[in-house]
Amino acid sequence: MALDIEATAKYPLASDDWIKTIGIGGVLTLFAVLFVPLLLVYGYLVRVLRAGMRDSPEPPVFDEWGSLLREGVMAFVVIFVYQLIPLIVFAVTVGGSIAAMATGSRAGAGLGLAGLFGGMMISGLLALVFGYFGLVGLANFAHEGTLGSAFDVAVIKDVALSREYAIPWLYGVGFVFVAGVVTSVLNVVPVLGAIVGVFVVFYAQICAFKLWGMGFSAATGVGDTPETGATVAV
Repeated sequence: MALDIEATAKYPLASDDWIKTIGIGGVLTLFAVLFVPLLLVYGYLVRVLRAGMRDSPEPPVFDEWGSLLREGVMAFVVIFVYQLIPLIVFAVTVGGSIAAMATGSRAGAGLGLAGLFGGMMISGLLALVFGYFGLVGLANFAHEGTLGSAFDVAVIKDVALSREYAIPWLYGVGFVFVAGVVTSVLNVVPVLGAIVGVFVVFYAQICAFKLWGMGFSAATGVGDTPETGATVAV
């Protein structure tokens, strides 16, 4: 599969409604702490995955909000389940480290600090690994429309270990990384920079999820999934 990175970078602008779409997505991301806006963003990114599978020339729009929210809830469940082990490891190691430091002894403090940094590194690595497989599961959910499909071990293993998916995944991570760097620079300007950075991150997510959808399609041979309207079932 040939990847046109320049075209991918311009993909969020390919629709006549691009200002509205990025505006809505950015505002929802800005208020993600309220949780429901976060679910709506998740639902939209599931649609972007489908658009990537079909190599759609235009990104999806924010509409059919009920369907968007339902898929966002399902996407949240998928992401949470895949990150459950890293979260448990983080809680156990960091909790144990804090308990060791709370003893007040020099040895406890040393062990606690070592455990704290070690636990953060291990849980971070696990989050990356499980996140990689979790994105495949999310893509399969976007394709099949059922929650169980997100945990189809055979499909997930085949896609995750394929070069056709791994390369687009790396490029997608690159988009998100660059957005993070830009956001860090923008944060030099208090408040306004942080707000603008949220829109930059959402823009990069559209590019990344388009690539991940294309990678899933290339690895599985699917490409006939509707952009919207997939039935969501458990």
